[in-house]
Amino acid sequence: MFINGERKRTLAGPASGRVRMQSGFTLIELMVVIAIIGMLMGLIVPAVQMTRESARNTQCKNNLRQVGTALQNHHSQFSYLPKDGENGWGFEVFLLPQLEQSALYGQLNPLTTKLASGAVAQAETTGSILPVLLCPSFTGSTRLSSGFGRSNGLGNTEVFSKRKELTDIYDGESNTIAVGETTQDHAWAKPGTGSCSSPPGQGDFGSQHSGGANFVLCDASVRFISSNVDATTFAALGTTAGREAIGEF
Repeated sequence: MFINGERKRTLAGPASGRVRMQSGFTLIELMVVIAIIGMLMGLIVPAVQMTRESARNTQCKNNLRQVGTALQNHHSQFSYLPKDGENGWGFEVFLLPQLEQSALYGQLNPLTTKLASGAVAQAETTGSILPVLLCPSFTGSTRLSSGFGRSNGLGNTEVFSKRKELTDIYDGESNTIAVGETTQDHAWAKPGTGSCSSPPGQGDFGSQHSGGANFVLCDASVRFISSNVDATTFAALGTTAGREAIGEF
């Protein structure tokens, strides 16, 4: 274009038909991203929960293994297993020195001091919370309404009904339950044993683990026993001299 003999240059502007592109998410793309994140969370959260429960289950087994070792050490020292209810105390009280609770044991002095049936819990002694006697998966209170410290371990009545030597376990230490998990209200300071007449979750023994509960046998080994275990087999694991043939468990 010439104006007054001079050529003028025309610059292309918005009217030239050029379109400026803008970057960003569309609503559909945003919804897709949210859906993908939701799917990933749906996969990750259960996996994290399973990992945490596995860790809690492992800790529970370690606690029971310590109890089993304490029983073995008690027998080595006194030549017998503790009797549940002796002087009014639960059998776990007599294991306190072997569970690194010698100071507490000295305060209670259970061999010469009786626990009255209507005794009131003392926060510094019988109301103490002992993590080794608790299951990490248990979601209830660690202290009973009576003020006594809880135990998630229940003794086998056949083993702790009287002072017994390990040689009295005629069925074999590896075939006889000593202590198992329970969700019942049980104080470690008080007598408390259970029967193996019903599989885990159907009777005295049970847990908040999925599908069964952990048990320590008289040889201090720990086993997870399914709620679907054969009832006859589980009952046989509860006897000390039944001479039964033990099935798979």
